Amino acid sequence: MTAGIILVLAILLLGSVIATISDKIGTKVGKARLRIFNLRPRYTAVLVTMFTGSILSALTLVTLFATSKPLRKGVFRIDKIQMKLNETSKELTKAKLETTKIENELQRLRYDLKLALAELNQVNQYLEETLAQKAQTEARLKIIQEQLNQAQAEKARTEAELNFTQNRLSNTVQQKETLRQEIQKLQIECEKTSKD
Repeated sequence: MTAGIILVLAILLLGSVIATISDKIGTKVGKARLRIFNLRPRYTAVLVTMFTGSILSALTLVTLFATSKPLRKGVFRIDKIQMKLNETSKELTKAKLETTKIENELQRLRYDLKLALAELNQVNQYLEETLAQKAQTEARLKIIQEQLNQAQAEKARTEAELNFTQNRLSNTVQQKETLRQEIQKLQIECEKTSKD
């Protein structure tokens, strides 16, 4: 930054020195009434002033180029620098567009993530409800299993009683049959005895 300020100040200073020197030389040529190429002294003075100013400007440029490497590079490479600046500007525009695309994609992905998280929360809530229902169902199933075990125990008891009752009934039927046969025998004996 300071080199740029020094350069600007040097150009301004040298410009004022050039203008002053050129004016003095032109004034002296005009007062001397010199003629070049058969020009009137006034036009000769103007021509000398212009020529002197050009030479002094050239000397100033040579001095500046000799003392400032960045200025020398900048002046002689201005086209390349401009092309590079244009390319950099295009790349910057392209990078900005790419950044905008990426930001839009990021925003869309954030929105998708938000939706996915909301859906995940719903699924988690549904899973919790399902697990609670499963626990209730398992508790009911346990109660039903206990009732079924009790019913099976009751059935086994009832079947045992039924078997016992059937056995007694079978014994009773056999006793009845035995008694009937004995009654028949007694009746036959009674009849025999009554005939005798």
